[in-house]
Amino acid sequence: MIRVLIADDHNVFVEGIASLISGSSDIQVTERCYTVPSVIERLSEEAVDVVLLDISFPQIEDGLNLCEHITRSYPKTKVVALTMHDDASLIKRVVKKGAKGYLLKNTTKTELLQAIQTVYHEKQYFNETIMHILLNDSPKTKKPAAGVGIKPNLTPRETEVLTLMSQGLTTQQMATQLFVSAKAVEFHRSSLLMKFGVPNTALLIKTAMEMQYID
Repeated sequence: MIRVLIADDHNVFVEGIASLISGSSDIQVTERCYTVPSVIERLSEEAVDVVLLDISFPQIEDGLNLCEHITRSYPKTKVVALTMHDDASLIKRVVKKGAKGYLLKNTTKTELLQAIQTVYHEKQYFNETIMHILLNDSPKTKKPAAGVGIKPNLTPRETEVLTLMSQGLTTQQMATQLFVSAKAVEFHRSSLLMKFGVPNTALLIKTAMEMQYID
C-alpha cells in the first residue's frame, strides 16, 4: 500500500483529493496536513511514501523550502507538486528542490493516481502539459540576460502589483486595493521576482524602472 500525505492549506481541496484517491486499491491517504509545521511533525512520526505538496504553502518560498526539507531528510519519501502555478521557472525550481513530479490542480483522477504510482517506483512524472511548458519556455518566464535587456511579459495583474509595490504599499494594502487575498499578492510578487531575475523587492523596482515598466 502506497502511503500518501496531502499538504495544502485549503481544507476543501485536501478533502477532494483524498476522496479521489479513496477508491484506489493500492494507494491510501494516511495524513492530511494544513500547515508546514504539521507536515514536519507527521513525517517525523509516521513513514510516508508520497507527499502531494501545494507549492504555495502558504507562500511559494515556504513550499520550496518544505520540498527541500522532505527530500533531504526523508529520501525515501517522494514529493509531487500539486499546484495551480504553470510557470516554467517555478517548475524548474521545484525539480531542483527534489520533487519527482509536478501536476496542476486541474489534473484528472487517472493522472493523479498514475503520478503517485510512478514516483513511488523511483521514476519522475511530468505529464504532457508540464512537458510542453518546459519545452516551450519562452522569454516571459526566463530571467533576463545581463546586458541584453530582454523585457519580461507581464500579466495585467502583475503590472498592477508592480505599480503598487513601487508606491511602497504593504502586501495587505495591495490585497485590499486589488480585492484579492494577501496570498495572491505574494504569488504575483514571487512571479515578478522570477521573471525579472532578481532576489528582492528593491532590485525588482530598480530593474523595472530601468526597463520603463514603472516611472
